[in-house]
Amino acid sequence: MTATLARLKAHFINWREWELNPVVIKELRQSVRSWAVTGMLLLFLVVLFITSLVFLVNQTFEVTASERLGGDIFQAFIIILAGASIMFIPLHVGVRMASERQEGNTDLLYISTLSPTRVIRGKFFCGAYMTLLFFSACMPFMAFTNLLRGVDLPTVFFILLFLFVVVCAANQLAIFIACLPVSRPFKILFAIGGFFMSYWLIAEVIFGAISLMRSGIGSMMGERYFWLTTLTIGGVISAVGGLFFVLSVALISPPSANRALLPRIYITAFWLFGGLLVGCWAWQVKEPMMILVWTYASTVLLVASLVVTVSNHDNLSVRVRRTIPAHRLKRALAFVYFNGAAGGLIWVTVLVVLTFLGTVQFHTVATAYGGTRGYAPADFLPAFLEVYPPVLVYIFAYALTALFIQRKFMPRHSPKIAGIFTLLVAGLAAIGPNIVLFFLNRLSWKTLENLQLGNASNLFVIHEPGPRMAHLVFACGWLLLALILNAKWFVAQVKNFRPPPANLPPRLN
Repeated sequence: MTATLARLKAHFINWREWELNPVVIKELRQSVRSWAVTGMLLLFLVVLFITSLVFLVNQTFEVTASERLGGDIFQAFIIILAGASIMFIPLHVGVRMASERQEGNTDLLYISTLSPTRVIRGKFFCGAYMTLLFFSACMPFMAFTNLLRGVDLPTVFFILLFLFVVVCAANQLAIFIACLPVSRPFKILFAIGGFFMSYWLIAEVIFGAISLMRSGIGSMMGERYFWLTTLTIGGVISAVGGLFFVLSVALISPPSANRALLPRIYITAFWLFGGLLVGCWAWQVKEPMMILVWTYASTVLLVASLVVTVSNHDNLSVRVRRTIPAHRLKRALAFVYFNGAAGGLIWVTVLVVLTFLGTVQFHTVATAYGGTRGYAPADFLPAFLEVYPPVLVYIFAYALTALFIQRKFMPRHSPKIAGIFTLLVAGLAAIGPNIVLFFLNRLSWKTLENLQLGNASNLFVIHEPGPRMAHLVFACGWLLLALILNAKWFVAQVKNFRPPPANLPPRLN
């Protein structure tokens, strides 16, 4: 702790020697020389000018002056700004990042000694600067609407800040997609998917911004509830952007590094503070059901982490093994934060179990002592206990089955196949029984609601406690079998997790 404080003190004392991130300089220089950025900015200004001119000319034909002219023009500017910034800036940042991730392009990522964190940070700062450039060009037009009535300056600046945070988060998402270790055709598919998803994001952002404008932000800024809500939403958006940041850093880190450390620490903190935040809000507004927002979001994140975890390499490089603690207790705690599927499985299992127990306990305590003001069905807890555990047991059974198949039958292939096999096993378990029923000419809507052991999605269709209990028993049996098949491999991973001998030559892998 003392050494850390000393480094921080020396860092801030020598602030005159700080230098700008080289990636930011490189990206901004290339962006300035690019006709795409310059042309888009000029087109953006022309569209804003023509839009304001059309509104003003149209007003001259009216008999009476409109009291909402400024608000109407401001809404049009919001649509233009949100569409242009969300569509163009993340696409530009993502394409440039993807071009440098190609193996045949020996660009900055392959010849630079910069750390992966500085590279991703530089890319993000460049996207944020471009966003600030577009918003600076739009701000005079936005501020001008205040003179035409219908909107106040606090509302203008608050909505601009809201849009800026959203666009920066979209930039980081684009960087993450560009860092994915997939081939160019798959990246093009991801880009197309992101392009169409941006329409939904633009619609939601525009709807939210217009709703904020019409609600009268200036009159609400003196209320404590307004700032609590604003800080909560802003914190969630920033936390999601930070998640994609650490994932991007892990993706471009060398294979010999401990890629799992930063994402697992961040996801653990994200999970913990997310639960505390949602719990405080649910207790404050007396809505115990609000805890499900955290439960379902955490479950989706942890299931995605499980698929990635089973795709991890088992062999640690010597450089990573030298950082393994020698003390047994510290080594046991560090095991879940190092590369490898074994430690990752323990990490995901612990967080999933704590999520389930935390949801049940909070709902019970909040209902008994905190009360409720909204809709809280009495049968929520029994239904949650009947559906959530078997679904999670099924998911772990799918992952461990895929892990065994990859380790046993395809040991020379990339471990990434285990993640693909997890999705295939889940898909076969979902559609396999229906395919059999189809060829037997017995497939109908009624048969889909019958018991289909092994199909996790079937739990959301059936509603009787008996079939759900049968699913739980079958899932536990499947998971137990998968654990037995992977026991030898798991024990070997635990035994191999130790520092290398002191006389081992310093090689990377």
